[in-house]
Amino acid sequence: MPDALINPPEQARTALPDVLGVLEASGYGVLQLPPKGGHGLLLAVIADQVAEYAHHGYAVVAVGVRGEPGEGLHWRRLAPLLRHRGVALPPRYFVCPEVDAVAEGQRFAAFLADYDLPAEEQRRWRV
Repeated sequence: MPDALINPPEQARTALPDVLGVLEASGYGVLQLPPKGGHGLLLAVIADQVAEYAHHGYAVVAVGVRGEPGEGLHWRRLAPLLRHRGVALPPRYFVCPEVDAVAEGQRFAAFLADYDLPAEEQRRWRV
């Protein structure tokens, strides 16, 4: 999750849904991505963490923000790091700050509710 969703600027707080609240209510944790800039080593550590969660049966999603550079996900750098670790790229959801925050929060909650690990992975990790 990008820094822009965890620490939004004051003027953006009312334009964004309560993403952390939706994640918590849906049973998800958070790995915070760094703000834009050169963070190669930090992204490698985050890729290791995502791989560890994915390999132990956790459903992993990437949450970005429309309008942020790279949607806040560092995807061009993070995707190859995940592939190198044998991790399927997680589905991505992009929060749209220009739409109604309540409706956007509901769409985000529905996205999380509809996503889970593939059945084969569920059988592998969830006894």
